[in-house]
Amino acid sequence: MNKKNMMTMMLALVAMTGLAQTKTATVTGYSPSLKDGTLVLAGIGTSGTVVDTVKAGRFAYTLPVEEFTESSLSFYGEGCPNSYTLIFLRPDVTVKVTGNDCLNPLWKVESPIPEQQTQSRLTEYCRDVLKEKMLMDLAKESREKRDSVTMKWIKQQMDILPSLSVDAATIHALYGLSRWAVERKNFLHMEQLKELEKAIAARAPKGFEDQLAEIHTYVYAKDEQQIAEELASNESVFFKKYDDVAPENILQTILDRYKGKAVLIDLWATWCGPCRAGHKTMKPLKEEMKSQNVRFIYITSPSSPQITWQEMMKEIDGDHYYLTDEQFQYIMNKYESIGIPTYAIYNTKGEQTYKNIGFPGNDVIRKELETASR
Repeated sequence: MNKKNMMTMMLALVAMTGLAQTKTATVTGYSPSLKDGTLVLAGIGTSGTVVDTVKAGRFAYTLPVEEFTESSLSFYGEGCPNSYTLIFLRPDVTVKVTGNDCLNPLWKVESPIPEQQTQSRLTEYCRDVLKEKMLMDLAKESREKRDSVTMKWIKQQMDILPSLSVDAATIHALYGLSRWAVERKNFLHMEQLKELEKAIAARAPKGFEDQLAEIHTYVYAKDEQQIAEELASNESVFFKKYDDVAPENILQTILDRYKGKAVLIDLWATWCGPCRAGHKTMKPLKEEMKSQNVRFIYITSPSSPQITWQEMMKEIDGDHYYLTDEQFQYIMNKYESIGIPTYAIYNTKGEQTYKNIGFPGNDVIRKELETASR
């Protein structure tokens, strides 16, 4: 074999090795009700970025997937609800989603993954009330009216879960229920939820220990006063509400507290997996930059249950703000962001120098903060 042929074979092997290391999963979909130009958002966990634009009702995207995982699919456009379809993925799988309307959480999901079949059974059982809930959201009905329908949806999930397989879909649903229970002081079905949590934990296969432990803390949550007292003794955490500040003034009101400092703003939610992964990854970076002229600011909204937020912030050194929906949405619009986590950096003069949707990595954040703090 001559040298040229040998080199060609080596390059081909390198290319094939690279392809083998890049594991992906594909999702395709169609609904005649989706308007052209509707943005398709998808990602690992419950937060997504734009991955395609609808054309003739169709869309398709590929996500990097190293192992079995949860992913989300949602849409941003006319008639689309502010909710997502839970899709389970693993390497080399193709999933097909189809519907006749824009209510994508109710669409048919064709997948060889057993957990998706569990999710489909749950969705089908709750179909009517879930549809009612989404239509009320689109019509912007009062929160009181929407909450009554949401409680019916919660009760239906609690009723069907004991008959389903205990897997990632079941535990995902239980996690959502436990969050609702924490958020509402007078949750009507607390005893049923405790029995459900106990039964699912007893039947759960190995690998879900961390999720079940977190669910347990929500089901048996400390009250607000206990958490407030614990936070008061934590010198590395500051938290505040600004309910009386107009949405258009909220960002500047927060920034005015940090004149002369470089600032990283992190828009997040307690339920956002990528947000929380970013917090964990940034821990050593924050310790490294502790003596520098930098502040880390965390902003969330009522989509994060308040008691859950207070409990979580104890592990996230920095300054925390719990804004109204209107205030949070104003900042999201200001950053032209349609997903979380969203990060923004300001220099010592109060000028925005950086923005990114999704965690960019410690190296990028370190570089941007060092430049902003000069």
